[in-house]
Amino acid sequence: MRRLRKKSRAFKTVLIGLSGLFVTLMAGCSGEEQTAPQTPIQAEGFVFFDVGSTTPFSDALRERLRKSLGSEAIEYRNVINLEVNWKGFLKNHFPDLHQLNLRLNTPQGERVEHNTVKLMYRYTRNENLPFSYVELVFSNHTERPLFIHIYSRKDISDVFRTLEDKFGKPMTIDLPQGTGQAMYWRDKKDVLLATIVPTRRGDNEYRIMIYFADNIDELVSLEEKERREKEEGRRRAGERAF
Repeated sequence: MRRLRKKSRAFKTVLIGLSGLFVTLMAGCSGEEQTAPQTPIQAEGFVFFDVGSTTPFSDALRERLRKSLGSEAIEYRNVINLEVNWKGFLKNHFPDLHQLNLRLNTPQGERVEHNTVKLMYRYTRNENLPFSYVELVFSNHTERPLFIHIYSRKDISDVFRTLEDKFGKPMTIDLPQGTGQAMYWRDKKDVLLATIVPTRRGDNEYRIMIYFADNIDELVSLEEKERREKEEGRRRAGERAF
């Protein structure tokens, strides 16, 4: 019983406050359908360790995240694939995110690098957090976050239940052949997606994705404009050659 109480307190600690140790998502959520009770989300939307849709990337933010999540690895100019669980998942269940993913990548599957910065945390368990990996990707154009990926091999079903307690009953997706379940909440175009998928080892993998859809759309639009301008510049240069 003491162990259970200790575990319960640990999970509560993980989810308390903007300065707490997990996700502080402002009250409320909305789904695509109207079958679930709805509670309005405040303007801040989905937030993870003080990182919300309008949070700018900065050295100060990196330092705060380092204190909470441990040491990081950082990469610039990254390939982006918004897909989760398996190819076709977004197409079947989140067509708006699927369209953004198509715009981020070429139909031929060529490598497309985007002007982004990616922070990766692989030692969060050393910080007494139940996560195996955390990844945050920011646009270098606007300095705003594009998406956050949280992965755990530990049983964080208590965290999922806490999310449901916090935001009400989510919209759910039954995965094929009883392979797991996904639940999600929406704040306008932004999506918080939580998934439990059984592994071949007989245990479960837990994933949480936060998609800041407007920020992704802005990145794509800026890059598309840059490509058009470059193509126009090459065309004019070719015309001047003769």
